[in-house]
Amino acid sequence: MEKREDVASILSQLDLHDIEETLSPPYHTAGPGRPPRSPFGIFKALMVKQLRSIPSDRELYRRLWNDEALREICDIEEHEKPYHPSQLTRFRNRAGPERLEGIMNSLLEELVEGGLVKGERLALDATFIKAWSRRDPADDSHGLSDPDARVGRDGKSYDLGYKSHVAVDAD
Repeated sequence: MEKREDVASILSQLDLHDIEETLSPPYHTAGPGRPPRSPFGIFKALMVKQLRSIPSDRELYRRLWNDEALREICDIEEHEKPYHPSQLTRFRNRAGPERLEGIMNSLLEELVEGGLVKGERLALDATFIKAWSRRDPADDSHGLSDPDARVGRDGKSYDLGYKSHVAVDAD
């Protein structure tokens, strides 16, 4: 089975209806301004990024330009441009850590209930991912061109980047 089919089949097996309702409140539906891109489509794009181990938002953007199957999975119409890395950053900021953590908890519960994960023994790990940015002179704890990047521990030194946290069923 191809990776494309794996991502599509995983997304089709999950009940994502509640997630769509959870992601919508920070976005306006009427009034002045450009209508927002689909928050649910952006969420799917970020899930594809995780499931396909795509290293950066820029790489995801490039792949969304070139891969019609990914565009379809992420609810991008033919005439639309893919989700720009800045839109992905704004999505993370609008959704907030509490909302995203609630979504992840509900997905884990669904995986446990569906029997895909037993949930008895979980293995957790975090790894540091270096950001392709330099520190902001105004606040050196953030990135200049990538404001989501933070200074964190990278082995024995400190660097600018992200911590990727993974939880898997140890069995």
